[in-house]
Amino acid sequence: LGMSTIIALVRRELWEHRAIVFAPAIFGALFVLVNLLAAVGIVKIQIEAGDVDLAGVVGSLDALKAGALVQLGLALVAVWLNIVMVLVTLFYLLDCLYAERKDRSILFWKSLPLSDASVVASKLCTAALAIPLATLMVFVAVGLCMYLITGTAIQFAGSSLVLSAGPLAFAETVAFHLYALAVQSLWYLPLFCWLLLVSAWSRRAVLLWALLPPIAVIVVEQIALGTKHFATLLQERLIGVYPLAFTDDPARQQLVWRYEDEHADVDLQFSEGLLELVDPGRILGSPGLWGGILVAALFFAAAVWTRRYRDDT
Repeated sequence: LGMSTIIALVRRELWEHRAIVFAPAIFGALFVLVNLLAAVGIVKIQIEAGDVDLAGVVGSLDALKAGALVQLGLALVAVWLNIVMVLVTLFYLLDCLYAERKDRSILFWKSLPLSDASVVASKLCTAALAIPLATLMVFVAVGLCMYLITGTAIQFAGSSLVLSAGPLAFAETVAFHLYALAVQSLWYLPLFCWLLLVSAWSRRAVLLWALLPPIAVIVVEQIALGTKHFATLLQERLIGVYPLAFTDDPARQQLVWRYEDEHADVDLQFSEGLLELVDPGRILGSPGLWGGILVAALFFAAAVWTRRYRDDT
């Protein structure tokens, strides 16, 4: 597979599927807007049913670790952008090979000197690389805006601690988010390739065909054997990346903010540095990662074969 060909095809995917960038960008713009309204006092931040105002935050700055607090706010943004990214990736993969058969554009692409493997690989690269990188770029832009808005507002309220602590905390959060996106893409490769296979094979109701086989396997196993091994395996594939990729050592969680007034009494526990939570050794040594990559290769080969011979025209 020529790398220049793959890159050109990925660019085509980004051009044709604008939601890859627009969906996280719109969601991120909402975060910036809410942050701006909170900074000027129009919107109140609520934590544990209590309103936290800017003056109260400034008053508590002598007792907080500002860098960790900045990272905590940015991490919450990253989590929500990641949810949006996963949904965008899901619908992109289900549609990308199905749509070209539905609108018959596959006839045009098959007339070009492009192999089925290069086309399917470009769509996998879009899901596993391009969409996460687009989301990371949106996160960087949103996070920078929120840091400047909040830091400037607190500066005017009487403290420069957030602005001074922010650059290092921001850079560390971006590095943490890049690592999280990388390991997540690796872990989800078999799911990505399964969705590509379904997209290449299904004539209609693509989402239903993506869900029906695993549900059927779970039900048949439960009835025939009385076990739930496949359900456990699937659950581990969906959420098991996070315990493997990050440490959950409670000793690394520290009190970074204590806020008290007549409306709220809040203690926030968080790591002083997000990179302290990174633990790549466990996931790189996990049989689940390498077994998943092997399964992904099989699904990928099946998707290439299916695209080559599936003809709805």
